[in-house]
Amino acid sequence: MQITIIDYTGRKKSLHVPQAEPRTLAQVIFTSGLVPAPPLCSGLGQCGKCRVRFVENAPLPVGPDTLIFKEHAIDAGWRLACRHEPEDGMVIEIPKNSYIRHVEIAESSSKSLHLAIDLGTTSMHWTLLDGKKRIAFGSEPNPQMGAGSEIMSRLSFATTDSGKEILQDLVVSRITELIGELTEDSFGSVDSLAIAANPAMTYLLLGLDTSGLATAPYKLTYKGGTVETIADLPPAYIAPLAAPFVGGDLTAGLTSILQKKPEYPFVLTDMGTNGEFILALSPDNYLVTSVALGPALEGVGLHYGATAAKGIATSYKLTPNGLVPSVLDGKYSDGISGTGYLALIHALRKINFISNDGLFIEKQTQGLGARLAERLEIRHGIQHLALPDSMYLSAEDIEEFLKVKAAFTFALTRILETAEISAAQLKKIYLAGALGEHAAVQDLEGLGFIPAGMGSRVEAVNNTSLKGAELMLIDPTLRSMAESLTANCEAVDLTADPDFTQTFMRHMRFTFI
Repeated sequence: MQITIIDYTGRKKSLHVPQAEPRTLAQVIFTSGLVPAPPLCSGLGQCGKCRVRFVENAPLPVGPDTLIFKEHAIDAGWRLACRHEPEDGMVIEIPKNSYIRHVEIAESSSKSLHLAIDLGTTSMHWTLLDGKKRIAFGSEPNPQMGAGSEIMSRLSFATTDSGKEILQDLVVSRITELIGELTEDSFGSVDSLAIAANPAMTYLLLGLDTSGLATAPYKLTYKGGTVETIADLPPAYIAPLAAPFVGGDLTAGLTSILQKKPEYPFVLTDMGTNGEFILALSPDNYLVTSVALGPALEGVGLHYGATAAKGIATSYKLTPNGLVPSVLDGKYSDGISGTGYLALIHALRKINFISNDGLFIEKQTQGLGARLAERLEIRHGIQHLALPDSMYLSAEDIEEFLKVKAAFTFALTRILETAEISAAQLKKIYLAGALGEHAAVQDLEGLGFIPAGMGSRVEAVNNTSLKGAELMLIDPTLRSMAESLTANCEAVDLTADPDFTQTFMRHMRFTFI
């Protein structure tokens, strides 16, 4: 079948859609390579970022359409692409989306450059090195986002050969374009790459069979630690993988942390869409585990969720006049980052407006709580709190963060129990990834991610995965070090717990368990 896409500039593009592989219209459009993929909520119909307008052959609206769009917009052809399937002859307008790239470039005198890449599920971070010097760095959404915002949706998409090929081509093409952009102004040439990624992103990058990661019992058929030739890219060193769902991002991160000569025992956790943990008991004894968090920490899949950028609320504080957002480069906010949601929920917890189990407490008798209670309303059958700047905090958004918290503490406590030590014995908890880079420690402590009183032993270490990839380019001997680390890692499989669901539910409280 054929559909026609009209981008925001008015350019028309025809797209052939194979009928043998059922996919949503959002997946078809945003994995086509014709338009950049916005950060989507994986077909939940919540974020509204897959909105499109049908010029011809508009399908009948479904429930989520009516929740996002007003009647006049539906009459004009607006629909959520994630809730509809492609049909022959559709003509669809794609609005400009918030595809945010951040790039900073300095001058270089070298003609031989090296590119380090942290390939995350949600975003891709990179640095261009001239020797040991960073001469450029940037970040942008992972171009595979159109297939879904979390790992399992990507693996599901890759179950067919064409799906696997599409996802590989999206990221390889983008890295190829990036190298061209970085070298077009006589920067020289990129001679080598180092790529740190979780196992799923690694396998998709290399075009490997992902069946061992898609279904239990999970297993690694490729463990990294090798230099690979990928299409026409420069030779790429792939950071070694420690276990299924504990990948090169964490081994690269551990390599970076070990340069600090840390005291044992410590925990390094990389908290993005996939949560990965290493408990370092000694220089040659490590426990590793992973847990699915979803993309909420990165501002994806929420009603007003957004990545941190100009005009986005990244924090909230309580004042006598109510909740006040802290907005990047502006006075008014039009979205909330993941850390903004954390700060918002913590602020409401401090005045007992949200319960331990994540529910709004409506019965408020005095002060700010009583004034906020007047701003509670039911929208589409879900309780919402009206916020400044015409936004809302929904009960569903709170539940998403409660799930993140439960996953975090479940994984942390289980790995500590396996080692037969307590959280109090840890010298440090190093926080990397989206959580570690931006979240305030007081919010994490206040929401029960870490035990009360442990905030002083928590250290945000930003993007250790990218730093480790840089180190593997600067000092190749550290590659051998990273590879030996994986040999000393013992995996703790949370999914093997027969009481997984019951145990997880016990952690569904904004207190540390």
